[in-house]
Amino acid sequence: MPTDDRVLRGDAVVLKTVETVLKSEELLQKIGNIIAEKIDQKIDQSIKTYEVKVSQLEDKLEKAYATIDSLEQYTRRNSLRIYGLPESVNEDTDASVIKFCKEKMNIEVTKEMIDCSHRLGKEENHTKPLLVKFVSKNIKQEIYKNKRKLKGSKLVIKEDLTKKNIQLMKRVRDKVGYQRGSYKEEYSTYEACKRQI
Repeated sequence: MPTDDRVLRGDAVVLKTVETVLKSEELLQKIGNIIAEKIDQKIDQSIKTYEVKVSQLEDKLEKAYATIDSLEQYTRRNSLRIYGLPESVNEDTDASVIKFCKEKMNIEVTKEMIDCSHRLGKEENHTKPLLVKFVSKNIKQEIYKNKRKLKGSKLVIKEDLTKKNIQLMKRVRDKVGYQRGSYKEEYSTYEACKRQI
């Protein structure tokens, strides 16, 4: 068994060795580099984990926005926007729609066929568009497919699209050009391009 004296001398040797090591710039630099490398690896691993999580959340958010837009567009399936229809003070927009359909489209529409109607926006220099929601999609399609009867007038009928779908339609028109056609042709072109863009 070592004596206390030998232990103390051994401790002194250990202390001297530690002191020498701590004074060695090269060794301290190597230890620092090893520690920094390990920290960098941990940080890189954490960043990659968070990048994957962020990417997954972005995908989920994009799908949620698409679902919301789809649902919003579905709620508009029975609606049309009529542009250029003159306004009057205290107008009954339902009556304006009925008159428009009869006089300009040769289509009989009754108040019972209209769910609701109102003017949109705050146009000051122009006539505000009129939004009309019909009680069924069939009525809306009947009117929309006869929009060619308005050719040459200042009146225009458009689908009631969401902001996203308005932008999409603009991109479609920029890509393939504006083409007048039947309701079915226009809708098919729009749907085909929607899937591609």
